[in-house]
Amino acid sequence: MNSKTTIVGLVAAIAVLSGAMGLSVTGAFSDPKLMTSNAATGFLIGHVEIEATNANGDLFAYRQSDNAVVDDGEQCILKMLFGTTGMTNAGRGQYLATTSDGSISATVGACTGILTGAWDIIAIGEGTTAPADTDVILETEYTADGLDRAAATTKTWTNGTGATTTKIVLKNTFTSTSGSTESITESGLFNSTVVAGSGMLAHQTFTAVSLTSGDSITVTWTFTVGD
Repeated sequence: MNSKTTIVGLVAAIAVLSGAMGLSVTGAFSDPKLMTSNAATGFLIGHVEIEATNANGDLFAYRQSDNAVVDDGEQCILKMLFGTTGMTNAGRGQYLATTSDGSISATVGACTGILTGAWDIIAIGEGTTAPADTDVILETEYTADGLDRAAATTKTWTNGTGATTTKIVLKNTFTSTSGSTESITESGLFNSTVVAGSGMLAHQTFTAVSLTSGDSITVTWTFTVGD
């Protein structure tokens, strides 16, 4: 995944998210520098931030990292942006086949059809393998005990003007109800709460954060456009 592809993908992602969430963009994409391959790097930044607190609200862990935008997200962005036809999988991105016992097996195809939802679904897991361009799911996603994927409860848009950058911030807090200690090491941004029917936009791993019952972890995904 080269830098030009990632940059264009992120531009489209923010445009798509703004439209899907009823947000307005003012002049964010009027600068021709944003669409040139040799000047694009540095104008778009993706970032993920992790904060863990105990039941009393005390912060005990903090992580931050740039995100990794995956191929699936880039492909879906372009197909949504240019309105392709031939929807074959409910308008989602790469989707997942399931076996008879309900477990997830291999991916089926690439992104197809016109997307209708925003990438505002945040998931967390315990996988430790570094993100790859071909990722479409978390390595080991949590699906219970208050840690299952959910729509961002906070969505904050900043319209850039002058020296102010344009950005979207998506945030959700998960509170563990597990009777065991859970190790959180990865997060992803998706366009559906259905694990086996969603497209992934971005994925990142980080140093483990251990949660006991009553502990919370807040995941914040930020996409920034501008100079």
